[in-house]
Amino acid sequence: MSFDDITDLPDVPQAGTATSDVYTFALRSEYIDIKRCVRDLGISEAEAAAAIDDLVRLRLLHLVHGCTYAYVAVNPLSASLQLLAVQDEALRQRQHELERLRQQMHSLLPLYRENFSGEPQHPHVQRVEDPRAARGILTTITVEAKREILFSLSTQDPWEEPADLDRGGWLRCAGTRSELLRVLLPEAARFDVRVRERVETLLGDGGQVRTAVSVPAWLLIVDAEVAVVPVADGPGLSVVREQSVVAALRRTLTGAWDEARPFDGSYDHDSARSTSALIDEAILRMLLNGLEDKVIARRLDISLRTCQRRIAELMDALGARTRLQAGYVLGQRGREEERRAA
Repeated sequence: MSFDDITDLPDVPQAGTATSDVYTFALRSEYIDIKRCVRDLGISEAEAAAAIDDLVRLRLLHLVHGCTYAYVAVNPLSASLQLLAVQDEALRQRQHELERLRQQMHSLLPLYRENFSGEPQHPHVQRVEDPRAARGILTTITVEAKREILFSLSTQDPWEEPADLDRGGWLRCAGTRSELLRVLLPEAARFDVRVRERVETLLGDGGQVRTAVSVPAWLLIVDAEVAVVPVADGPGLSVVREQSVVAALRRTLTGAWDEARPFDGSYDHDSARSTSALIDEAILRMLLNGLEDKVIARRLDISLRTCQRRIAELMDALGARTRLQAGYVLGQRGREEERRAA
């Protein structure tokens, strides 16, 4: 079975469809055929025939041995193995070939550096809008890293959309440099199962991960020599090699890293309560400073709806009906704490 054969398969039966009803009927019966489906399910002969044909193509039904019209149900796991076994093996072979080619190409880097004297001068700021070119630049920069890879990443990064360049996913392909990698994530990342799984993998490869309430915008710094930042008006990126700018960005990122909490990818209720309290404190500070809901949500890397819900809960706890009243209550509390501390 080829990839085209798989893409041409019918949809897996969903609840409420004739195909799902026929499969359920088959699971509960010794066998089924078109006439029994019509009689017991109240569907037309054409619907029964189409449903059975779809299920046979999905390997969820097969003919009773020696019979040409009666079918029995098949375990979905067995069906998927029958459908995908050949493709799984082909995919494993392809991945092995790609990894072998990658290693062979990387083995040429010492030869390249030793013999190529005409290395072009990079511009201080290079704007790259083509996703394929940007992906290649990110890979090259990280593969050639010698000392450190500092990375600040939002878990709700718009580049995670399939149509755009994946500014976070490339890390999964840069395992050879994981021992140099330090990743800074927002506190909200601790609640994301997908992120926790990635963190565990990264830590297993020798990387480090920390979380902070409010992290710098998407930012990559390699060897204190080059920084990568997203462009403001599209899916591209800018590569910065101006050393004064790179140094300033690195100071910002390392400062945030030093104040951040280590994250091992685990989840427990005590840690969750602590993280939630830190987020609430940050929301209160930003409310006191008059920031809008969407700005607070963006800085904390939470959805606008979640941010507004937490603000409503905090205002209720303060006994405040308006933002102005909440700010006044918070201000009063702050002054009382200052007097007690004095």
